[in-house]
Formats: sequence, C-alpha cells, structure tokens
Amino acid sequence: MMLQLIDDVNQALDAECYYTALSLVLTFPDICGKAEYPREKKTSKRYKDWYDEHIGKYEQCPCEYCKKEPMPYLSGEVVYSLRNTFLHQGTPNIEPFKIKNKNNKIDRFVLVIESKKPFDIYSDSASIYNGSVRTYRVNVRRLCLIICNSVRAYYEANQDKFNFFNYSIIDKDTEIEKIDLLN
Repeated sequence: MMLQLIDDVNQALDAECYYTALSLVLTFPDICGKAEYPREKKTSKRYKDWYDEHIGKYEQCPCEYCKKEPMPYLSGEVVYSLRNTFLHQGTPNIEPFKIKNKNNKIDRFVLVIESKKPFDIYSDSASIYNGSVRTYRVNVRRLCLIICNSVRAYYEANQDKFNFFNYSIIDKDTEIEKIDLLN
C-alpha cells in the first residue's frame, strides 16, 4: 500500500497537483510513526519522533555559523504543524505559537511551487531578517520528494511493521476486464 501511495504523490506532482501531493505526503509520517511506535498513544509524538529520526535531523544546517545562531529548518514540529493546518483547516501554513523549539521558531512560512526540473533538484531557504523575523520557504516538490524517498526506504526495510494495513480494495475496471476475458 505504501508504494502505491508514494506513486500517487509522484503522479500528482507530475500533473502539477501540488496541494493533492502535499496533502497525501503529510500523512506518511503518521503511517510510519504508527509502524515504528505502535504502543505510543499520542499520534503527535509518533509523527514528530518518526519524522525527526528519519528526515528532520538531516534538514538542519551543519555549518559553524548555524551552530551558533540556528536557522529554522523542517523539523517534526514544523511539518506536524503544517500537516494540521493544511489537512484540518485548509491553510498551507504553520502555527508559529505551537513550535516549542525556540531555535526553530518561524515567523513567516511560505510554500513554493515549482515545475518539474530535469534532475529533481529543488531547494528551500531560511533567513533571519534584522535578527528577529525568521522566515522559511519550503519547496513543495522538495518536501514531497524527501518524505517519499525516506518513507520508501523505511517501508522497504520494515515491511513487517506494517501489519496493521488490513483492507480490501476492488478495482472494478480490472474485475470487469477479467469477466470479459472469460466470456
């Protein structure tokens, strides 16, 4: 199921359906968090912990300047806030007051949409204006790609943890084709 969901995100990006891709990809850390931490009751903790372990820790700027004056980055808190505002309120933004990590406070959050490039190289940007206004611009394609790639690797290494996927889907078109072939 996860591989089909990842394919759906990529198809949405190819069709330039950015909000469709974003809404689906923001659920992936929920799913993987359930697989990784099945006993954890707080879904927000599962989401943030999984995201930070598999994606967020790689999003922090490693330069010496940023070690002294940390720049905002896509942490589990930030992405979870985006997930909540986007999926529950229809607003592709974050709620800055819900970001507890003071080094990752973001005053101005901006989504960037961009056409597909030949090498799938996209970038985000972080800045601090006048020492106080912290801005983060996230490229939707980049966010979708990093989450999809991380989820694919996690899923392929941990398929046994996804035993909670218990569903039935009938592709009616395929079933009708089978019947037509029998006739």
